[in-house]
Amino acid sequence: MSNETILDVFRDEAREILEGLEIDLVSIEKNQDNEAINRLFRGFHTLKGGSGIAGLDSVAELTHHVESRMADVRNGKEKISRSFIDLLLESIDWVKDSIFNEHDDPEKMQKILKKLSANTDAEFPVNVCDEENAQRYFRIKIDFREDIFFFGIDPLLIIEDLGRSGEFCEFRAIWRNIPALGECNPEKCFLSWNVVVKTHCSRSDIDSVFLFVRDGNNIEIEDITRYFTEHGYEESNRVGDILIRRGIIGENDLDEILEEQEQTNVKIGEIVMNKGLATQKEIEDVLGVQEKVKKQDEVKTVRVDAKKLDEIMNLLGEIVIGQSALSKLVSEISEQQGQALQSALYGLDRTTRDFQERIMSIRMVLIGTTFSQFQRFVRDTAHQLGKEIRLEISGGDTELDKTVIEKIIDPLKHMIRNAIDHGIESPEERVANGKNSDGVISLSAYHLEGNVCIEISDDGKGLDLERIREKGIERGLIRAGEELTDEKITSLIFAPGLSTAADVGKLSGRGVGMDVVKNNIAELRGSVKIDTERGKGSTFKIKLPLTMAIIEGMLFKSGNSVFIIPLLSIIESIRPAHADIKTIEEKGEMVHVRKEYIPLVRLYRSFGITPLYENPWEAILIIVESAGVKIAIMVDDLIGQQQVVIKSIDQTLSREHSVSGAAIMGDGAVALILDMNGLFHGRRA
Repeated sequence: MSNETILDVFRDEAREILEGLEIDLVSIEKNQDNEAINRLFRGFHTLKGGSGIAGLDSVAELTHHVESRMADVRNGKEKISRSFIDLLLESIDWVKDSIFNEHDDPEKMQKILKKLSANTDAEFPVNVCDEENAQRYFRIKIDFREDIFFFGIDPLLIIEDLGRSGEFCEFRAIWRNIPALGECNPEKCFLSWNVVVKTHCSRSDIDSVFLFVRDGNNIEIEDITRYFTEHGYEESNRVGDILIRRGIIGENDLDEILEEQEQTNVKIGEIVMNKGLATQKEIEDVLGVQEKVKKQDEVKTVRVDAKKLDEIMNLLGEIVIGQSALSKLVSEISEQQGQALQSALYGLDRTTRDFQERIMSIRMVLIGTTFSQFQRFVRDTAHQLGKEIRLEISGGDTELDKTVIEKIIDPLKHMIRNAIDHGIESPEERVANGKNSDGVISLSAYHLEGNVCIEISDDGKGLDLERIREKGIERGLIRAGEELTDEKITSLIFAPGLSTAADVGKLSGRGVGMDVVKNNIAELRGSVKIDTERGKGSTFKIKLPLTMAIIEGMLFKSGNSVFIIPLLSIIESIRPAHADIKTIEEKGEMVHVRKEYIPLVRLYRSFGITPLYENPWEAILIIVESAGVKIAIMVDDLIGQQQVVIKSIDQTLSREHSVSGAAIMGDGAVALILDMNGLFHGRRA
């Protein structure tokens, strides 16, 4: 593994560790629980060790000093204050800048080190794990690749780091792979190790010691605590070790037995019995113990580059397109041949859908990690404004496509910032209004009708609807005296440049941002709705698709063109009576459906298409809904339901014609996927 590869691996791990550190720092400011303090200590310890291996000496030095201060906190010598948390967060910011931006600021680092060294002379602790945790025993087999020295890694430093985690109960260097002196290359590593560590660390703590030598090296870690008693070693999970600990054979005997086993492929137990060192009953007992240990479950994970998953999704898309082409061919051949081929295609379709679901499950990640990242943002922003606000999170186990999560972070951040600045009152104002001085912002997520819903709520003062109406009139967005629902009024805050803030501050007030928020959500084929109550607070409800890659769509024709509407947006399709079509002043064409008037959209006009039917009562109307609002799209004919792979298209076309993407049909033709948000909010030609 090259130095650059080691650095890339470290950056991936460091990103997760730093996110966890920030979350724990914000949480212990309110509730200083020991487990969070221990996680902080272990996190900085892992960063220290990893940055040293990756060659980031400055990061290793800084995190070493932070770790020492955290040792004092953990041992009860120092209390965590707000100023100390600020210092740790400042340290994390410097570490981030150094690791990810390759920007080492020596002057700033020295200032942080000076603050860290104030009032403490703590030394690096020998035992790096929590003394309050239960004592555990781990058997670790360490077999490094022969060329490990060429990657700048010293195996003894890793073993030394492992030793800091606890106490070695057993330490055996395996030397049988060392060649004869004349053939021995001093630049290669021929030794391996078999050790047992008595520790208060968790499995993940031990595993982190070997974080940067996982690839190409054989590292086996086993929790064998159950085979120990308060008096020490009782049993192991290896036949040879069990025989040694039971006094049946010695270590030298085991080395000879292993050599003989390599040459003859005879089982160890048989060799031991043939040598007269153990009875059959003793070997059966040993094998019984070994079988019990083998049944222990092990959790194994694989880190996969997101680009590789995207490549698999693209290949899956080609499979889906190929299936569509085959289905079209089936309809054009003889009935007997068509039935046989259709049967085969049905099985392929079922397998492909199963394959798709499994691939999509790999792309799905828990949204809770993203939510937790906002803990520090809320803390720092609230303190900047002299407010006390806590962030409450629920539904963190809700899964969403990684691509969607990455694109929703900025809109969420902006809405949270607005809640802090405009929604939550000052502590004095809250107390005067009979509220707690501390404000609350809630982030929640849940699944609903095949979509993911995210809600951002605050217990602040709510939106001033009258003030929003005045601003809307002032900017010419609505007419004075026009009757508007509360939903229509609240939607005005998404208009570009509209702001009700009396003053322009550092955080907000310029009327820039909420229109971008809405556009970003619309690009994800999502929608946003606002519920507000004066004096009680506001809730922003975001509805998003589970994935951006594949959708179930309804195909239809307008003229000679094929279009697709996401199936989840469709309520029904109808052929209206002549009398159901009305023209209402200032609202345009409407269709009367079960005591409700729904706006009529003639799609062919938007795209300059010559339709088969110009009279709505001769055509078909597809009733779709978004955020509680309905429209009727006039089409010539329905083709049917189909799963399609979304392909991106030119932004000019998508913006002008309310199109979110395109799909390739079985015959090679391109069908446009309609953007429901664009249709609903008048973004059509």
